Amino acid sequence: MSALNNHPDEVLKRLLDKPLRADKAEKLRRLHSLCGKEFERHSSGARDFSLANMSKVAESAGLFRARTIYNAQSVDYANLVKAWEAHNGPTNTRKNNKVDEPLKDKYDFLAKIEDQALRSLCRIAFSERDKLKAELNLLKSQTVVTVDMRPIGMHTSTSSVTADSNVKAIELSDSEHKALIAAIDPTSLARKGWSIGEAGEIIDERRRFVFNPGFATGIAKLLPKKV
Repeated sequence: MSALNNHPDEVLKRLLDKPLRADKAEKLRRLHSLCGKEFERHSSGARDFSLANMSKVAESAGLFRARTIYNAQSVDYANLVKAWEAHNGPTNTRKNNKVDEPLKDKYDFLAKIEDQALRSLCRIAFSERDKLKAELNLLKSQTVVTVDMRPIGMHTSTSSVTADSNVKAIELSDSEHKALIAAIDPTSLARKGWSIGEAGEIIDERRRFVFNPGFATGIAKLLPKKV
C-alpha cells in the first residue's frame, strides 16, 4: 500500500466506508480532528501520537474512556491514531544517547505483563504517577513559607519607626518652612491673641480651640530644627 493511501485522511475515509453505527462514525471524525490539532500544535519531534496519549486526549474531549482504545472493538480508533503516528514520522530527536538511555527502559519491567491491554493501562498509570510527582516537586521548590517569630508588639514598633522615617524624609521648600515656623511661633500667635496650649493646641484669648491638640507639636516634628 502506497504512502498516499496510508495518509490519515485516506485511512479515515476507508474506515467510514465500512458499515458503522452513526455514533462510532462521528467519534472517528472527532478523533481524526483531535489528531489533526495535535499535528498542528507541535513540531514533529514534540508531537505525541501514541495510543496512551491520544486515548487520554479523546477521553478529555468526551469521546470515550482512555482504556477503551485497547479493546478489540476499538481497533478502528487505534488504526486511525497509528495512521497519524506514521504520517508524523520518526520522533527520535535525541542528541545525547548516553543522557537519554535511562528513559528508554524506564518502564521496561512492564514487558513481563503478557496482556497487551493491561500492559498499556499500567504504562498510563505509571506515566500519570510520574507526572504528578514532578508537579508536586515543582510546587515544593517554588513554595517559600516565611515564619515571623517576633513578638506581636514588635510589629507595631516597626511600623511606627517606618512611619516616622517617612515623615522625616519630607523635604520642605524655604517658603513652606517659614510658613510652618510662623504657624507655631509664640510671637506671631500672640499678635492675634492666640497661644499654644499644653497639648499642642492653638487657643484664642477666650481659651477656645483655633486648632485642635497636637497641631503645634505635629508641625514641630515636621520641621528639621526644633522651634
